[in-house]
Amino acid sequence: MLGGADIQVTAIEAAKKLGYYVITADYKPDNPGHQISDEYHNVSTTVLEEIYELAQKLQIDGISSYASDPGALTAAYVGEKMGIPSNSFEAIKLLSDKVTFRQIQKDAGVPYPLFFEVKSGADIAEILNREQKRFIIKPVDSSGSKGVTILGKEDIDQVEAHFTDSVSFSRIDKVILEEHIQRDGFLMSGDVLVQDGEIVFNCFGDVHFNDSINGLVPRSISLPASKPKEFFKEVSEDLKKIFAQVDIKLGTFNVDVIECEDGRPMVIDIGARNGGNMLNDIIHYHTGYDLISSSILQCMGDPILAVEGTSLGACYSHYVIHSDKSGVFESLDISERIKEKIIYQSVLSVKPGDPVNKFINSGCRLGLLLLKYDSFEEMQELLGTNLKDDILIKLKKNNFAERLELETPAS
Repeated sequence: MLGGADIQVTAIEAAKKLGYYVITADYKPDNPGHQISDEYHNVSTTVLEEIYELAQKLQIDGISSYASDPGALTAAYVGEKMGIPSNSFEAIKLLSDKVTFRQIQKDAGVPYPLFFEVKSGADIAEILNREQKRFIIKPVDSSGSKGVTILGKEDIDQVEAHFTDSVSFSRIDKVILEEHIQRDGFLMSGDVLVQDGEIVFNCFGDVHFNDSINGLVPRSISLPASKPKEFFKEVSEDLKKIFAQVDIKLGTFNVDVIECEDGRPMVIDIGARNGGNMLNDIIHYHTGYDLISSSILQCMGDPILAVEGTSLGACYSHYVIHSDKSGVFESLDISERIKEKIIYQSVLSVKPGDPVNKFINSGCRLGLLLLKYDSFEEMQELLGTNLKDDILIKLKKNNFAERLELETPAS
């Protein structure tokens, strides 16, 4: 299992419960997952050959990059070379690069945004002047909203700085500029399970952002989604066409989708791994389907759990604990009404006196809550407020914090 971060712990626990001998690997020996795995190796999950050499030495039977984008390519590389369950390395490489992914959508005949690979700020300026539209700049191979910014013609003077920021988050120094599509309602995110080339299970939720910061970094996903079942049937049809283009046979894929102004769904992104921030845990609560265990079973070539009998139940969400400004951490205060709804709370990644970064990307996450609500209306009402009166990060601001605010790039 590639990684041992806090959001991967339940997958490691699931693998052990299924009776597998679990080996974890990454470059962070203090990650909590390594404390419960059977064996740990200090090897970066993005160094393909080193992980492959380790996998050969250990004679593994399966490999998973659960909830981790950086390891998805590595898992496919090792899986293909060792002949263990996986998709082809080329297929995952094409899906994981946002430029080639957009070309796959175009070739499949499904909706996609206008897009360009850009290699400098000058490229961006030329496109903004020519197209007269708003665009989003992104690293082609990053996640968690790192290096992502919305740009318009009014931003031309800053395009070089935005390009430098974006390319700094790309492992292959590659950046895409794509049209900012006006969506109708929420961005939706969910996971789909593919078995023998067919989508056998899917579950989507609404994504909530903290618009007071930049409106680009998800702070919560809530289940169920606000769109009807018919909408997600269309999404599944488009995904089938996309997966057919690259011959996807198996796996769990994290999918972001919007509804365009004409009512059509548009797939915005596909991650070749399970959703992060314990999305599969709330999917399990909401539907009764244990997608975590099925994903692990699939990686080992064992039969997945039957999907029959799953049904939509109560309302759940995860909530990313974060700060809307930089400073020095003092305390976390949670209101009594929210405490009653918490079914899981992670250990905070900071302690009093530690510096805290403004929530400009997923790397600024301080912790995670899983919440259960009494009704859909209550869930939407509470999450619509960003829980700003219910989950309070108290900071002590100092000169370091003020300098951090100035030095943090606008992403």
